[in-house]
Amino acid sequence: MRKLLHFGAGFLGVLAVVVLLSPWLLYELGLSRFDTMPAKPAQMVTAEQQAWVWRLVHGTGQPKLERMSPYGVAWRLVSGDQPSVTPGETLAYWMARDYVWRLPRRNMSWWHLTTGAMTIWLTRNWSAEELASAAYPVMSQWPPGKVLVPAGEVAGALPAR
Repeated sequence: MRKLLHFGAGFLGVLAVVVLLSPWLLYELGLSRFDTMPAKPAQMVTAEQQAWVWRLVHGTGQPKLERMSPYGVAWRLVSGDQPSVTPGETLAYWMARDYVWRLPRRNMSWWHLTTGAMTIWLTRNWSAEELASAAYPVMSQWPPGKVLVPAGEVAGALPAR
């Protein structure tokens, strides 16, 4: 009986460790698909162009980016509350999606895991200004054939390059 109790306690301990580490393990698994992480932009775009990108993600005021963590994302998924997504997270997601799009195709589970991991990585390693600078060339041409217009603005308001 005592051996069974020790085995059960050990099993529950290992299970608890696996559950507690699983967000970080999934994050690392998602990042493992990348040979190298994206490089920060070599040159920053103008403040006007950064503001244009920031308005596209419905941001107001100065661009700001809050660091995400795998635990925060996991909590949002299991808490049942309707998560509010910040403009910085949207911008990081858009850029993560652009980087993941270049990877060889797999199934949708991999796509979601990899995009989520890259979104977290971008918020932890880049500033809002760096993300906006990297996003400007992409957003000014995406989706192909359409000009993105921030809410409340008139088409043709794309800042000059």
